[in-house]
Formats: sequence, C-alpha cells, structure tokens
Amino acid sequence: MNESSHTRMVSRFGGNIENTSTILRIALGVCFILSGVMKAVNVFSFAQEIRLYIEAYIDPFFLPWTVEIAVTICAIETITGLIALRKEHIQVVSVVFLCMLCFFVWITGINLLSPSLMGSIESCGCFGEFIHFSPFASFVKSAILCTMAIVLFCLNICADWKLSLKVFFRDRKLYVITLLGTIPAVYSYLCFENIEHEYYLVGYITLCSVLSISLGYFYVIKK
Repeated sequence: MNESSHTRMVSRFGGNIENTSTILRIALGVCFILSGVMKAVNVFSFAQEIRLYIEAYIDPFFLPWTVEIAVTICAIETITGLIALRKEHIQVVSVVFLCMLCFFVWITGINLLSPSLMGSIESCGCFGEFIHFSPFASFVKSAILCTMAIVLFCLNICADWKLSLKVFFRDRKLYVITLLGTIPAVYSYLCFENIEHEYYLVGYITLCSVLSISLGYFYVIKK
C-alpha cells in the first residue's frame, strides 16, 4: 500500500467517524429538545411523576422540591439539546448526554426489574403527557439512547478536554442559548395554574414558535 492510498484510507476513516458523531449528536440533541419542551407543557404533571419515582426509589428528602426538580430537568434537557446542535461543544455535550442517560437507564431499569411493593410505575413521563411508555419500553428507549451517548462519547474521548472546557465557558452565545432554553419550563411554572388552559396553550405554542424563529436566526444566519 503506497502513501497516497494510506492517506486516503485514513481520511475516509476520519470522515466516517465525524459523520457518525454528527448523526448521533443531532439525533440525541433533537430527542432532548423534544423531551424537554414536551414535558415543560405541564411541569406540574411531570413533577407528579418525579414524586412517584422519589417515593419508590430515591430519598424522600427531595419530595418538597419535585416541581423545582421538574423545571430544572426540562430546562437542562432543552439547553443540552440546543447546545448539541452546535458542533463546537460536542465533547462537553457528550458527557452531559452520557451522565443523564445513565441515570435514566438506572431508574427505568429499577422500575422494570426491581419495582416497589406497589409495582412498577406505569409512565416515565419522558415526553410529558403526549407519549406514554410502558416500563419495558421506557427502559429499552433509555438503553438505546444511552448506547448512542456512549458511542458519541467514545468517538470524542481523544479531544483536548482542557481546551474544550475553556472554549465552552468563553462562548457568549451559550448564555443566550441557556436563557432561551429555560423560558418554556419557567413559563409553565409561572402560568400553568394561573391562567385558563386554552390561553395558556396558545401562549406556550406562540412562545415556542418565537423561540424557534429566534434560535433559527441565531444558528443559521448570525454565524
């Protein structure tokens, strides 16, 4: 094998790794955005799901803060998904994906394989009230996504992590993304129980539409 053929093979292999990493990054990012936004439609309903899991499998110490935990999870998922759409921070995002999905695999696995005396919790609340998974489907879904996150992490494990963190915290655009990604969950927390549901839903859909347009401009036009 001459040097030219070897160079082409290495280049093709590197291109395949980059393409696989891109597909996984975008797929997980979109999944997290949808999960965060759909749960945020009614954070109080999601908080009830969290309460069930805390009572069954986690320390009751966290029970007084189920609503706040629900808002935080929705915001983190949405923000992580939005950041994942940007290639620059794939190393940091891959760690967040891996940590969150490992936890989801653990909690859905316990719910399926070692349920409490009351039995398995029927819904994981992964996509709010729009999509309901059985305990088995919840575990399989989490396991598949976690496998994708593991592959994504392994594909980027050789990166310069010190430089990645430095670039991550110095990127001013991330502060805008963080603010925008938090808005749906905060809107639900503040407004869901205070205005009529018809007006609330119109407001939520309008808000998400405006945020989508803003983010589209932010990602596509303003580079």
